[in-house]
Amino acid sequence: MTVSIWRRSMTLGVRSCDVAVIGAGICGLSAAAALTRRGLRAVVIERHSAGAGASGRNAGFLMRGAADNYWAACEQYGREVARTLWRVSEENLAMLRRAGIERLGSYRARPSCLVALTEDERAQIEKSAALLREDGFATEVIGAGGGEAPSDSLWNGALARSRGAMGLVNPEDACCNPVELVEHLRGLCGCPVLEGQEVLGIDDAGSALSVRMTDGVVNAGRVFIATNAYAGLLVPELAGVVTPRRGQMLAIRAEGRTLAMNYYANHGSEYFREGYDGTLVFGGCRVHREDVEVGYEDRPTEDVQGLIERFACEALGAERVDVVARWTGVMGFSPDGLPLVGSLGRGKGWNDRVWFCGGFTGHGMSLAHRTAAMAVEEMLGGAAGPFSLKRVM
Repeated sequence: MTVSIWRRSMTLGVRSCDVAVIGAGICGLSAAAALTRRGLRAVVIERHSAGAGASGRNAGFLMRGAADNYWAACEQYGREVARTLWRVSEENLAMLRRAGIERLGSYRARPSCLVALTEDERAQIEKSAALLREDGFATEVIGAGGGEAPSDSLWNGALARSRGAMGLVNPEDACCNPVELVEHLRGLCGCPVLEGQEVLGIDDAGSALSVRMTDGVVNAGRVFIATNAYAGLLVPELAGVVTPRRGQMLAIRAEGRTLAMNYYANHGSEYFREGYDGTLVFGGCRVHREDVEVGYEDRPTEDVQGLIERFACEALGAERVDVVARWTGVMGFSPDGLPLVGSLGRGKGWNDRVWFCGGFTGHGMSLAHRTAAMAVEEMLGGAAGPFSLKRVM
């Protein structure tokens, strides 16, 4: 967003800190918490409110790995990179548990399940299970000749029976209300969170960087950018690296239906789980309209919402569903689907003092907390992490 001269003021004055964190989503708040643990002073700057972006608009899955299966990830990235990605996601949930998220009212320790509905994907599920076990990851195959599937509205429905559904289970996964998670992380970061502050620019002020915002200035030794999909609006060279892609979701009345796990189906194209107050949440179908589901517009579309509704009906064996909420979230996609961490702006006088962490490609819940901590360590001179921005810039 642009900020008119009439809106700008200096009511917040000039503040000083060690690191200015831009973005109060899961990544930014996690980075601020990591900085505070190290005894550094941080200030978080947020243009709307904490969790206003995709951090507060996702399905709340705290799962291991990515949407698609482990075999597919090994084929795409190589086995070592895939193994690292799965380990980081496991560490992500372990760190959040140590940070106390099990005390959240919405937290549920609940397995996630990748559901295969075609012969090709069932074969990939079986290969994935073998590879996961070889690499030391706990897993289970259910349905279609595997172990017994739970008795819930998916496995008891016509979709699973007619297509011979098979599931690959991550037994130690969880879920929560992502807005509640954001508020929990905000409480852990131990520093000011300045909301309603658009960043107007980052200037080299010699010994410090000057972050100009709507109602003041923050002078900092370093800047940590955690705006994910919106990074290119602040740093133009990131516009071709992090692509904003819209994800759409809806919630329906459950009407006695239950889901024992958090589910992904069709190579992660669709995802669904139990919500709260007697609802089920369904999302996805973006891959069917990839050409138009790009950009920053926060507007559910009739086309994609219709696709999600039809999938929900098919999955539940229902003629229709009663939709009680529809929403969207804008995700930041990297060129290869892996997170991005690295310094920016050597030509701007920033001299490696500005860092970016993002590009979670729809998996910020499962990766951002741990990745942000690794990014902070690297920014402060520690070992390089596995998701270097240099690979795409």
